[in-house]
Amino acid sequence: MPESCPSSRAGKNRLLWVILVTALLSVDCGLTPERVSHDDPRLRPMFDAMARVDRRGMGFTPLEGNANLRVERVHRRVDSLLGFIPKNYDTMLHAYGKTSRTVAFRRTGDGYDWIAEQETFEGPRTYDSVDGTFNEAIVVTYDRVPISGFPIDTVAIIYRGEEPALTEPQHLSLDVVHPWLKKWGYD
Repeated sequence: MPESCPSSRAGKNRLLWVILVTALLSVDCGLTPERVSHDDPRLRPMFDAMARVDRRGMGFTPLEGNANLRVERVHRRVDSLLGFIPKNYDTMLHAYGKTSRTVAFRRTGDGYDWIAEQETFEGPRTYDSVDGTFNEAIVVTYDRVPISGFPIDTVAIIYRGEEPALTEPQHLSLDVVHPWLKKWGYD
């Protein structure tokens, strides 16, 4: 059809409306993580939930005081309207500092429960993949409910890179990776 055809213009207008509505929903309804400061009172229930868990025993480091924090809130009504797959968490805290991490929470009557965490420790060397060049990394994950695809109630550790001592089929445990994390400057 020619560009000036009314039905062609109507299709473009519909597409623009879809793009505009999606953009507004993602900004106004919290579909994109919101940057927050450490002293934001909305974080206190999340920090309390983290304090109730032996995260150190699972291999996680304390949250850095100067980390860049972002909060992602799940809006079930908006998500279902947009056709998103339901999530097993209500809020996710993203923290970027010396390490990067995501911490998932489920809302309770008086705050939150910590239900999952994943922390990435980057190493000094790089490796090439089909997606580009990246720093080697050790990733520690713990899920109380299915979120990441790893077994629940288990410390799961993967390595991305080319270090033979850390590549598969080796089963990675905290005992195996701790010396590497220390060598990379993580305590």
